[in-house]
Amino acid sequence: MIKKMSSKKTKSKKAGRKKNRKAQVWISDYTMSLLLFIIALIIAVKIIINNFGANTAFIDLKADAAKISDTLLSEGFPADWTNESVLRPGILTGERLNSTKVYNAMNMSYTTLGPKFQTRYDFIVIFQDKNDDMIEFNDSSDSDSKCVIGSPEVSINSVGSAPNLDCHNLELDSIDYDDLVTLTRLVVYDSTIVKMVVYAWNE
Repeated sequence: MIKKMSSKKTKSKKAGRKKNRKAQVWISDYTMSLLLFIIALIIAVKIIINNFGANTAFIDLKADAAKISDTLLSEGFPADWTNESVLRPGILTGERLNSTKVYNAMNMSYTTLGPKFQTRYDFIVIFQDKNDDMIEFNDSSDSDSKCVIGSPEVSINSVGSAPNLDCHNLELDSIDYDDLVTLTRLVVYDSTIVKMVVYAWNE
């Protein structure tokens, strides 16, 4: 009788140990699974937030580039504006490019232009002919040639100097940016179709 009882106790102790081991294994598996799930959730949330922030900034940048081009491709306000009286620096007269208005816009200070276009981003605007050569503009009262509206920080690959300035292309590697948007619009100038190219970027 004594031997049988002791063997039963031993068996019950072994069974209890097995249950304890199984419970410990189950708890550690559960803890590890929960920990991995939380880490994966944190990483997913960070990725979503980062992508959403980047997409929002890029969408805002595209909207501002469109706003700049829309403002420029209008007659402006007042329609016969000068640099002293301008509220909206449009460069068209009768749906055609007005070289005097373009030159005036190129002569405006960059710090003045930003608020006129209602943008917080950096920008530059150029004009190109059918061969993608940059077009220079001058005014009858001034022999100085200009070829860009906007940021003075962008280097221009050019030959000569005013009044014989010959601009070729922008050197966009001269600026630091996170996102860059390019928007091209067509406009009539001197009975030909030319391109107005707007570059806008954020840092």
